[in-house]
Amino acid sequence: MKELIKAIQIQFGIMCQTGKLFKSQLSGVAIWKAYLLGFNGDPIFRDPKSSTHNCNYCNNFIRRYGNIISINKKGEIETLFSNLSIIPEDYRNSVKIIDNLLKSHSISDIFVESFENLREIKYEQVDKRMLLFRLGYEKNVKRYTREEAEKFGVVKPNEIRTFNHFYLDILKQFVDQSGESVESIQAFYRDKKNVFERAIKEISLDTLNLVKDLINQGSLLDGTAHLHSIDEFITLKKQKESVSYEVDEWYWDITYNMDERTAKFRNTLIGTLCSELTEGEELNKACLNWNKRVDPANYHKASAPITQKQIEEAKKFVQENGYEESFNRRLAVLDDIKASEIKHMNIGSGELKNVSIFDNVKKSTSTQHKRSQFDSVEEVGIEKFLKDILPSCTSIEAFMENRMEGNLVTMTTSVLETSKPIFKWDNNYSWTFNGNLAGKSQIKEAVKTKGGKVDGVLRFSIMWAENDPSDNSDLDAWCKLPNGGSIGFNSKIEYQTKGSLDVDIQMPSSYNNKGIVENITFPTLSLMPDGVYTFWVNNFNGRGSKGFKAEIEFNGDILEFEYNHPLTSHQNIGIAEILLRDGQFSVVKSMKLTSSSKNLWNLDTNNFHKVNLICNSPNHWGDNKVGNLHYMFMIEGCKTDNKIRGFHNENLITELLDHRKVMEVLGASSMIDPTNKQLSGLGFNSTVKDELIVRCSGNFKRIIKIKF
Repeated sequence: MKELIKAIQIQFGIMCQTGKLFKSQLSGVAIWKAYLLGFNGDPIFRDPKSSTHNCNYCNNFIRRYGNIISINKKGEIETLFSNLSIIPEDYRNSVKIIDNLLKSHSISDIFVESFENLREIKYEQVDKRMLLFRLGYEKNVKRYTREEAEKFGVVKPNEIRTFNHFYLDILKQFVDQSGESVESIQAFYRDKKNVFERAIKEISLDTLNLVKDLINQGSLLDGTAHLHSIDEFITLKKQKESVSYEVDEWYWDITYNMDERTAKFRNTLIGTLCSELTEGEELNKACLNWNKRVDPANYHKASAPITQKQIEEAKKFVQENGYEESFNRRLAVLDDIKASEIKHMNIGSGELKNVSIFDNVKKSTSTQHKRSQFDSVEEVGIEKFLKDILPSCTSIEAFMENRMEGNLVTMTTSVLETSKPIFKWDNNYSWTFNGNLAGKSQIKEAVKTKGGKVDGVLRFSIMWAENDPSDNSDLDAWCKLPNGGSIGFNSKIEYQTKGSLDVDIQMPSSYNNKGIVENITFPTLSLMPDGVYTFWVNNFNGRGSKGFKAEIEFNGDILEFEYNHPLTSHQNIGIAEILLRDGQFSVVKSMKLTSSSKNLWNLDTNNFHKVNLICNSPNHWGDNKVGNLHYMFMIEGCKTDNKIRGFHNENLITELLDHRKVMEVLGASSMIDPTNKQLSGLGFNSTVKDELIVRCSGNFKRIIKIKF
């Protein structure tokens, strides 16, 4: 027995080296029956119900752990009873029968044991710091009484016998310590495998290549952000077609360590589009559905293939109806705005009226502020601000925050003032938000408000190799949790907290060294245990490492770090230790913080900037009440260096929208060059929750938080 157990432990060690253990569909009960039947006349030990090998300890072990299997490099199933170097003569038949039976059955689940189960079963005293855990009982010792000796006849009174049993020592990585049940963990992996398998079987390679073409043609709004997912799934699809072993085993093997988002590609936005096309949805309708799902505020923005006939028809309509001059557009300037539409204007020197002896104390105009220092200032709604506060102000300054990239806006107009309006309102003024969007995305803001993955309660992100093809290093973001668990490239989900590594990039060159990031986020505070969360960066593979940037976000604050030195192979760089206590995060220690200020459209963030003009968006000038109202705070010195879109399809009159595809291409191909004089600043959609901190001067100075 000892020789057999030793051989099984060696084989189990080889199986564990694959990093993946599974359970066979063959039950432990069936394996135990096969084990006993494999003996030729198993001799009676004590009584007719107790043969030599019929042991309760061994029975329990086989029923619980006998169907553990793995998949080797050839894609073949291996069992605890495969390739044993030493098999005692009387066990050989049982071992052969069990091995063959297990190899003839499919996989049912992954194998994992839980710390809680082991603590309850009490094979041994367990501690979470242990590196190896015992499965089963190695042996037990029994002293026989006189009565037992008389009854069994094969033992003597007071005789001591040692009985050896099946047992295994298993690595810590296969013992879950999160508190999750084994069943729920298995269900998670089973769901990953099933969803992935369905996608591979249902979504054709032709469909994937079609969607890739649509992205490259610009027909899918924000499609380039999903190009990697398509390329990755195409690779997996081709890989599946080339496998030489059992397909079901390949699905289990490939999805075991696969990121959940990749495995559940079918349930993602881009996967949904692929499924629609696979199910026969008409191409244009599927693309429109995509654009609405991605961003309902900007869904008209994506381009679509157009024919020469469509171009000629649109050109004829524009020329015959006098709209040609209207499409010759430029950036608007302050002098363009009618006095009747101006709610506030300040184009003077910007000097503020002295109302206190302390006002003469000079301070640097570049003094940075922390967003948190304004948490207790007075809050007012935008309408109250415009009606009751703004009229008495001589000067307004807006506090520019890092988060306001999406609020940056530029106003445009036609070169010829008397040109025919092309919009749904009676003037030829329009606006374009940063990124050439028609409006700040409502759906993206809603995801943030609801605690989407990117904006969890605690986030750790790193960026490296950006636009540097000489850096193809593989850096990994890591987090160690108070419960002893960790999140990183080989443990991407922590089951107790639901914290996850949802972005993992290994080859920057595969992405043309753009958007090279990794991201760890914790979605829910209630699942997180109190204690210290330790974050660090590991250089898994140097390949020209130049350093990295990192961010940690919690409590609405962003801590920014920068490491500008090459990393040696497998080097760890500690970033910070964040303490969670009573629902509040705080920094225990960290590497040196970098300045959190950055420059947006020629304006430094975390600073106040003079507002030259406050007005409504042009669709609400005069008697117009068309679409969502935007409040415009145009700021002195604010300007974009990027080309600006002169109009957006969703704002055009119905007659022009009859030629929507041509109008979209026209808008994308006739961008306005930036100029030194432009009317740019911050825009706020009246339907999106937002806020702006302003410093007002008039009869007295005050700081106000405007709520939209």
